[in-house]
Amino acid sequence: MTEAQVTLLTDGTSYWDGGGAFGLVPRDKWMKLIAPDEHNRVPQELRCVLIEADGKRVLVDCGVGNKPNPLREAQYDVRQPTGHLLDDLARHGVQPADIDIVIFTHLHGDHSGWATQLDDNGASVPTFPNAHYYVQRQEYADATHTNERTRNTYFPDNYVPLHEHGVLTLLDGDTQITPSIQAVHTSGHTAGHQSVIVANAHLTGARGAPSPTFILGDLATYMIQFARLAWVTAYDVLPLMTIESKRRWQPWAIEQQAILISPHEMQLPVGRLVRTDKGFLDVVAI
Repeated sequence: MTEAQVTLLTDGTSYWDGGGAFGLVPRDKWMKLIAPDEHNRVPQELRCVLIEADGKRVLVDCGVGNKPNPLREAQYDVRQPTGHLLDDLARHGVQPADIDIVIFTHLHGDHSGWATQLDDNGASVPTFPNAHYYVQRQEYADATHTNERTRNTYFPDNYVPLHEHGVLTLLDGDTQITPSIQAVHTSGHTAGHQSVIVANAHLTGARGAPSPTFILGDLATYMIQFARLAWVTAYDVLPLMTIESKRRWQPWAIEQQAILISPHEMQLPVGRLVRTDKGFLDVVAI
């Protein structure tokens, strides 16, 4: 199998209430790991991932984007000292037209924003003109039929135009996207949430041999949430399903010695799941 190249990208850093990020975990426990600011907010990287494999350039998730929207701007207090996602792609020599595939872990506004941008007439059109986009069918259904709990987390101008332009494929469960890249259904954060596995991948800037790589998406906002089954966010629509999804994938991650990529962790963006001498699970730096 050919080696895949995986590069971490960013659309900036957002700030979220710590109670939302850690749910029922007591503040005195999580604040030892991530110090909140004076407003009880914790930073979250808006991480996207570029995969170069099987002759394709594949983008996993695409930040908050730049389409003006007061609600979106209120939801995501974003700082971009080094620019936005398209700037980061350009630093790696990649233009929007170079992207072949976009995979959404889910369609929340901080993961799907750059899927579209405004044209000269103010219409939302695909940002990556040569790309085909993939998301779980359940996720698209929920994103287009919101309720009181979910309606402020989805912004239709990010993804409905993709369907209208005929460039969106709806998946039903685990799906092989390319020979090296698989989308796997990891329900919990949303019913149709998915994560991405890259076989035989080398992480840009990292040492060591290629390894299976697991792009978590919001299966675990922070790495500690993947190691600890009971630690889930207040934003998870199906928190008990999040626990079961983690229970399914923890043994695989240990057995495969997989590289884990977090969507929002700033201190430990990549790591491996290990079992400590005391028998506990932990994620350590690679």
